[in-house]
Amino acid sequence: MASLRALHAFSLLARHGRAAQAAEELGVSPSALSHLMRKLESELGTTLVLRDGRGLTLTEEGQRLAVGIGDAFERIDGAVDSFRRRGRTELRISTVSTFATRWLIPRLPEFQARQPDVEILLSASTRVIDLERENYDCAIRLGRGNWTGVDRSLLWQEHLAVTMAPKLLPDSKSEIQPSLSRLRLLHSASRRNDWPLWLQKTGLSHSDAASGTLLESRDLAIQAAVAGMGALVIDRRFVEQEIRAGHLVMPDWPVLELETGYWFVRSPNRPISRPVAAFRDWLQETAASPTE
Repeated sequence: MASLRALHAFSLLARHGRAAQAAEELGVSPSALSHLMRKLESELGTTLVLRDGRGLTLTEEGQRLAVGIGDAFERIDGAVDSFRRRGRTELRISTVSTFATRWLIPRLPEFQARQPDVEILLSASTRVIDLERENYDCAIRLGRGNWTGVDRSLLWQEHLAVTMAPKLLPDSKSEIQPSLSRLRLLHSASRRNDWPLWLQKTGLSHSDAASGTLLESRDLAIQAAVAGMGALVIDRRFVEQEIRAGHLVMPDWPVLELETGYWFVRSPNRPISRPVAAFRDWLQETAASPTE
């Protein structure tokens, strides 16, 4: 019989199409995954994957085996996970990092106080999860809401507003364009288009519209703004704490409303459980509260 671990590794490679992602989910290095593939090929007496400079791809025989295996390992994982979770009320949530760290987590104690028996498992990722096949009860997604196959509820529409440390705040009587031109701009790697979009829509300009200081994440960009490194455009909800503490201020400059927003989503093919319904209702109630 072929090695079950090698077959599991093969099924992950077939599902994801990328060796690095399959190796990460299996908890091994890419080289170890490649070794498992060679072991499976030796056991089955056929070539399953092609190896080139771009990575691993399935041969025709590999594709046949992938179809035969199907979702067997996913069903096994689901059965084992359900067994482990018996007797507990869990709520598995997938969201994006900025939403989790800057808005959701500071408010979660309130939800836990309302639902003390619910055990929350929170995952933050930029990857769009498959609510049908993956073991999440719901997710928070950023976009226009035009996804198929999900129930969705809009939490809020995004906007972009300028924020900076108080020491950088221009005089209230100063005109925007010359004041803006003297400021350094802060960009986050995942939102490189925020400043160019804000400038374009407001009819303003800056020499660092697409360059300036680049930070890996919006959380780092916020910390850089607090340190006085420059100005940032961001949704006010993500800097509420810094504004309340006086670490950041927002000048009375244009606020750009975006077409994207944050949405609560779930699979319509799964019965809605009490924790999921309670979390959805709490999210909508909390998101509707005015920002301070």
